[in-house]
Amino acid sequence: MVKKVSEVLILVGIVSILGLLGAEGAEVGVTDSTIKVGGVMLITGPIARYGTAAADGIAIYCKYINEMGGINGRKIDLIMEDDGYDPVRALAAAKKLIDRDRVFAFITTSGTPQTHQIVPLLGKENIPSLSGIIPQMPVADPPRTAFTFGMRYGHQMILATDYIMKDLKAKSPKMAILYQDDEYGKEVKWGALLACKHYGLQMVAEETYKRGAVDFSSQVLNLKRANPDYVYLATVIRETPIVLKEATKLGWAPVFIGNSSYCDESTIELSSRDAPEVLKKMIQVHYLSRFFEENPEMSQLKAGFKKIRPDIDTNKLLHYHILGWVNGLIFCEGVKRAGKDLTREGLIKGWESMSNFNTGGLAGIISFGPNKHFADTSGRIFKADLDKNIWVPITDWRKPSFE
Repeated sequence: MVKKVSEVLILVGIVSILGLLGAEGAEVGVTDSTIKVGGVMLITGPIARYGTAAADGIAIYCKYINEMGGINGRKIDLIMEDDGYDPVRALAAAKKLIDRDRVFAFITTSGTPQTHQIVPLLGKENIPSLSGIIPQMPVADPPRTAFTFGMRYGHQMILATDYIMKDLKAKSPKMAILYQDDEYGKEVKWGALLACKHYGLQMVAEETYKRGAVDFSSQVLNLKRANPDYVYLATVIRETPIVLKEATKLGWAPVFIGNSSYCDESTIELSSRDAPEVLKKMIQVHYLSRFFEENPEMSQLKAGFKKIRPDIDTNKLLHYHILGWVNGLIFCEGVKRAGKDLTREGLIKGWESMSNFNTGGLAGIISFGPNKHFADTSGRIFKADLDKNIWVPITDWRKPSFE
């Protein structure tokens, strides 16, 4: 009897060991029919409308792909966590996706301050990530698992200054900056200072604010006293209209220089009544097409939205809707190129193989490589059309004159 029990225990032990070996051999989050993908996004909090739009764009693209049969026979199982635009919550959400949900990869890592916290952890865990909602990697030495695309905020400031100096032919304009005191704001400041140094321009004032601030009266007053011609504005969507209105109250109308984080029609909606003159003078930079522009992928995007989320008006898409869709497009292209035998290393190599990838007109050409995990693309200058409440491109696609 003892001998038979021993034989059973040995047999159970062998099966358990084989099971463990099998589990170790399989890639985390991947089955024969699904790919478990995680993401962190600012779905609540001060700019929830825009984080929700980006999350919707990603989710709609993934469902669109699933309805067409998935990728290499697998469908995407997307788990999106909310961080409330809080880096601490973002890190906790990422840990939950890693430890509890055991996701294969991250399709988004939220905003700049959140990504600054999340990406080092993902590198340590060897988990591939695409930080497509922000156009630069806010980590000094990013891990090889981390990818992003777009035109980094600093380069957008260089492009805007190129436009001021070369297209507008400004003569020794005085510059100033108002920036959020975090990784995002410091990135914009980096580009602004680099542009000023390149063109020999004087930065006459620098003002900062803490994330979540709602009173900008002292900063705007200090900027006015410095009397700059142009002001680099490293704010986000909620803060930008407040700053424009404050300048209007003071009877001050410099040219504000904006970036892709708030080059959105909602900025016009929130500013056009109380700050129309300041808004009309403003110049913005963006690296995506607008919802009203006609190109092959935009038509596909709108068809996907209408089929999957008919409650979203495709004639009033936020640029974050489009950004989320492009984020999903690039993520899934990497998965496709990784092949049927999907691994984390295969996904990294799949993204690295995306040289001169055409987004169908939604953005400029995307190019990654083995030593290039940030796909810096082209951008355009935009100005507000207050009659139509849209940002209209006034230049062709272009890149900064230097980096």
